[in-house]
Amino acid sequence: MRKPFISLTLFASLAVTAQVNWNEIPLGSGTFREHTGEFRVDTIDIPLDAGGELEYKLGIEAGNAVVYEWNLLDSEYAEFLYSEFHGHTEPFQNAGVLMYYRKAEGGTERGSLVAPFSGIHGWYLVNGSDEAITVRLEVAGFYELLPQ
Repeated sequence: MRKPFISLTLFASLAVTAQVNWNEIPLGSGTFREHTGEFRVDTIDIPLDAGGELEYKLGIEAGNAVVYEWNLLDSEYAEFLYSEFHGHTEPFQNAGVLMYYRKAEGGTERGSLVAPFSGIHGWYLVNGSDEAITVRLEVAGFYELLPQ
């Protein structure tokens, strides 16, 4: 016996006939933002020598957002990797603003950031192992790659 067939068009028209009373709410501050800058996506391999450390930096304007994930490609050394995700302004007259978003040990991190101020935002990575390792960073959003 054949099952009854209902077309998507018929189904959609039945759904539209049901009346919905929408309660429109005002747009909250910071909920939506149009961007004039370039949307970009990058994958960057960051090598760290044995016992090495470095800061990988992005330039992000206040209110711009990034989504990211990084993974240690040499996962057997995850317990030896220390990371800080932070942002800071360019120093002016020997003063600046610094904010830590996350400090952790381990081989992976994923998250998002809406920059609270314009400046340098990025990751300080420390390899506490006796072997060279590589961190792969995948990042998307509205930012600028800075000289490292």
